[in-house]
Amino acid sequence: MQLCSWWGDHLVVYSVRKIVLESYPVLPVCAIISLLAGYLLNANIEEIGKIPLVLVMVPPINGIGGNIGSILGARLASALHMGTVEPRIRGQRVLSGNIKATVLMSIGVFSIISAAFFVIAYIRGATPVDSIELMSVFLIAGVMLVPIIVLSTVALAFVSFARGLDPDNVVIPIVTSIIDVSGVTCLLIAIKIIGL
Repeated sequence: MQLCSWWGDHLVVYSVRKIVLESYPVLPVCAIISLLAGYLLNANIEEIGKIPLVLVMVPPINGIGGNIGSILGARLASALHMGTVEPRIRGQRVLSGNIKATVLMSIGVFSIISAAFFVIAYIRGATPVDSIELMSVFLIAGVMLVPIIVLSTVALAFVSFARGLDPDNVVIPIVTSIIDVSGVTCLLIAIKIIGL
């Protein structure tokens, strides 16, 4: 079975068989990677449990990171299919523009959510200093996560395309799973940096 759509003046044909064959092996790998994120949380639950608001930070950092990686992955997949980006790093304005936009968007979003955590902590009775520390944990973790998002997304898009795979079938699931583990890891590192 084939699915068809128009892209400009071109008819694009998607094979259901190709989508299933390329996507199916990726999903068990993603499940295993995501289990690692759960293991990290479980192994550090005592440390995280001391500051309950840090546990609340896990879904937003993973969700935002996964969404940002998905946006970049989708844009790169489209650019690779259209030929406006080639699977190489240097000398590509479209690639560098996408990376710059992703970094700026990421830092902006993580800053806004960090400010929200300051407000939440303060409303819940934390001192201004404690609220700033909690806000800083999320912001530091988010900023550390940005290069992981960009590097993993670009690498997966280029490697999959160069090997004849459709990046649309593999990049987003793998990137979101990598970010699940990386987000938790970045939060744990940020806790140690701030000294909570």
